[in-house]
Amino acid sequence: MNQQSNSGDLTDLLAGLGELSAQDSSIAFQELARQIEAVPTRGHEVAPTACSTTYQCLAQALSTVQPDGSFAHTIATAAQNASWQEASRGVPEFFSGGYGYTTLVTEKPPVTSDSLRIGLLLQQPQISYPGHAHDAEEFYFILSGKAKWQVDETSFEVSAGDLIHHPPSAIHAMQTTRHPLLAAWVWRGALTGRFWYESAPDIDCPRN
Repeated sequence: MNQQSNSGDLTDLLAGLGELSAQDSSIAFQELARQIEAVPTRGHEVAPTACSTTYQCLAQALSTVQPDGSFAHTIATAAQNASWQEASRGVPEFFSGGYGYTTLVTEKPPVTSDSLRIGLLLQQPQISYPGHAHDAEEFYFILSGKAKWQVDETSFEVSAGDLIHHPPSAIHAMQTTRHPLLAAWVWRGALTGRFWYESAPDIDCPRN
């Protein structure tokens, strides 16, 4: 397990995500809760970095995080001490920006069906992340903000406290509203598999 964490200790963050997963009744989140419990909690020291998106709206997103006080503090600490990157998946004509991410935990290759990658996402207000998909299964924990979400043919709105599951290869997209969206995410399974946009399904995009 190769992990990244500025505090060097991911115990509280992983415990919080595991508890949220366990509270969900779906089989996928129940399985995820058990896997998160087994993740080692010591990580490497990584110097914190920021990107355009974090400069613009991280403080605003953290000010409205909804979980209980102790977990909210854990999220804020992780976000403020994380190594953030702006992402376009190497294809800026498909996605022009407004989205920052950080990876806190990732498995070393070779990965297995139970391999996990865990991080945070920050999306600026009024930004559309276009339809895309990947071989890895994905879970989202919405921490603050609201967004319009789509998974294949199903559209719905999400807000703080919602949990979302993307099966492998499911097309999904999200459109933020007047406020930034902050979420924790987990990839499981095919971490080194394909990532592609709905508008260009034959183009393999970088996985970071």
